[in-house]
Amino acid sequence: MDSLLKEELVLDCAIIGAGLAGLVAAQYLVDRGLKVTVLEGRDRVGGRIENRVLSDGGYVELGGQWIGPGYDSLTEIVDSLGLEMIGLPTKGNLVVRLRGEALEVPTTDEGPALTPFEVSDLGQGLLRLRRLAERLRDDPAWRKSNGVWLGQDLRRWVATNLRTHGAQRRFAEVYAAAFGPMPKGVTLLEGLHQVNSGPDLESMLASNGDLHQKRVAGGMATVTDALAARLGDAVRLGAEVVKVGYDEKSATVTLADGETIRARQLISTLPPRLAMRLEHEPPLPLWRKEAAEKVAPGNVIKAFLIYDRPFWRDKGFSGQSSADEGAVRVTFDTTADNSNRGHLMGFFEGADAASLSRRSVTLRERSFIDSVVRTFGETAAKPVAYIERDWSNEKFTGGCHGAHFAPGVWTTNGPILAEAEGVLHWAGAEYSTRFNGYLEGAVRSGREVAAAVARALA
Repeated sequence: MDSLLKEELVLDCAIIGAGLAGLVAAQYLVDRGLKVTVLEGRDRVGGRIENRVLSDGGYVELGGQWIGPGYDSLTEIVDSLGLEMIGLPTKGNLVVRLRGEALEVPTTDEGPALTPFEVSDLGQGLLRLRRLAERLRDDPAWRKSNGVWLGQDLRRWVATNLRTHGAQRRFAEVYAAAFGPMPKGVTLLEGLHQVNSGPDLESMLASNGDLHQKRVAGGMATVTDALAARLGDAVRLGAEVVKVGYDEKSATVTLADGETIRARQLISTLPPRLAMRLEHEPPLPLWRKEAAEKVAPGNVIKAFLIYDRPFWRDKGFSGQSSADEGAVRVTFDTTADNSNRGHLMGFFEGADAASLSRRSVTLRERSFIDSVVRTFGETAAKPVAYIERDWSNEKFTGGCHGAHFAPGVWTTNGPILAEAEGVLHWAGAEYSTRFNGYLEGAVRSGREVAAAVARALA
């Protein structure tokens, strides 16, 4: 027994989760001569990164895939692995569907790019603003009873209702183009009056439809697969963690099959809510559990319609679209370079995703097709395949894209959620102070936490 205990204690660090943050952290520690194990409950690595290979040799990316401006750490990893980055398959015009009418809008290369998630965030924010403006115009009683709320600073409303910095920035640009620079102290009420009297902001959002995003040739999963291959036997699949014990000197991890693993340091890369589902001994502080409950997981079903060919290109369209209604409100052409078929990707998000997640796959496929037919015409009515990943139903994920911090939660609790509990550390996209919720945030967090672990072990 004593010899077994000594062998277990040889491990310098155990890492829960073989997603991007966990693999990056492991590589950092291994490169410094430390003994590490990565415990992954799934039968694959990657976490919220996942490829599916199609019958024609093409592939779709069911999870994270975009590399945007400023993703320096992720780009460095891609380069170090000898992988190639590619852009969106083709250029072309954006289609914006507003109030039942599909508008074709030329794209431009000017201005900073938006990620697909920022496009969606901006579209949803502008839709909320327009609906508020319509209610202000049509419901005097509502206006009277909400006078104090309508007197809030418009910038405060924007920061609360648009989650991403890119969407907030573009909102300010669109607002300035329509009404002039946003005056300091302008109220939501004044902004709604301008929306009712000025040009349609939603159609103006399409002034830059070209996203300038990059992808990894072969899919982002080639990155996590390559990182795992470098780590070899240090990565263990099918190793579901159910309990974590920790003290000032070491941590004990218990797997679902009863096996226990001990290490001098422990990194958990589980999103906050998932992390709280594990049994911890001693129990984690109450404030951490309460803060984690406020960090709702993203609610997204990522879906693809596969066509015999990318027909939208024949019409001069990029495949990118945005709409103010329908189950799928944004689409992108993600056709793989080695595929002759056309891949149109879209998201079911928020309430639509929650509702449709409980329905049949056939209904979700039909809803997606109906949305793209209204955007691109009847040619879109007959795809050859439908593929989806409902991340909310994934046991070891619980939601995607990433967790969403409610207004004020990150400011008050975000930084301390990332603080260690003795030898127990937290890493991942949700714990990153920069690029929070994105692939780049996962990489940066993994490296930063691994560096802290290495210092603790020195």
